[in-house]
Amino acid sequence: MEPEWIKRMGNASRPFRRIAYFLCLLCMLLLTEGKKSVKPKCPASCTCTKDNALCENARSIPTSVPPDVISLSFVRSAFTKIPEGSFLLTPSLQLLLFTSNSFDVISDDAFMGLPHLEYLFIENNSIKSISRNTFRGLKSLIHLSLANNNLQTLPKDIFKGLDSLTNVDLRGNTFNCDCKLKWLVEWLGSTNATVEDIYCENPPEYKKRKINSISPKEFDCIITEFAVYESLPYQSLSVDTFSYMNDEHVVIAQPFTGKCIFLEWDHVEGSFRNYDNITGMNNACQITLHYLI
Repeated sequence: MEPEWIKRMGNASRPFRRIAYFLCLLCMLLLTEGKKSVKPKCPASCTCTKDNALCENARSIPTSVPPDVISLSFVRSAFTKIPEGSFLLTPSLQLLLFTSNSFDVISDDAFMGLPHLEYLFIENNSIKSISRNTFRGLKSLIHLSLANNNLQTLPKDIFKGLDSLTNVDLRGNTFNCDCKLKWLVEWLGSTNATVEDIYCENPPEYKKRKINSISPKEFDCIITEFAVYESLPYQSLSVDTFSYMNDEHVVIAQPFTGKCIFLEWDHVEGSFRNYDNITGMNNACQITLHYLI
């Protein structure tokens, strides 16, 4: 149906009416196109196809990668860190690869927001340490490679929650087989994932020994992990415990303020409560501590 303003042209020539009608349709199409969201263009440091993106010599992790990309690779990039939530704008990723880059820090939750990620390769980089929460949330991850980095240890529970893992590659790292790595030996004996053979670099008595063959019983150590349970508003230089009337107490000495604060554990509330305060000269506090210890 022709617009009303074209009908009013009356006896205008037919060719002119056709041109006017065409221009009207063109304007409508342009207005419709303008309402559509513009998809991010491929970053200057990357080469993109419909499903893949390859980024070389990137100075930072780009935020404008097309959201439909399912494979993203970084090669010889110059950024030094993978920050938290770096890939929230590419939720469709199934494969992510980093090779021959210079970064040495991977933040907690660096790969959050990637529910479909199945393959993660972090190889031939400069990583010396890694956080236990780096891979948190990657429930679909099948293959993880940390091969050929500078890792000397791995934090306990770094693979916790990665229930779909079937293959882990840790080759080419300089692992220090001390008590901090005892958990990995135990994990290797219980996991269903395939783990390539890895070797100790230190201590000297374990050098070049296959980690997969070490028994947890060979580690003569006790691993204790500390966590913040309760914060107290005291600035102290000395803390000690003592028993009195079959109960445990904590004494916090503040020598430069002339105070000794005694705390008692409340078994009902499950917290420390104030038991007594001693205020006096610095020497009095120190003598009290000496006597109680």
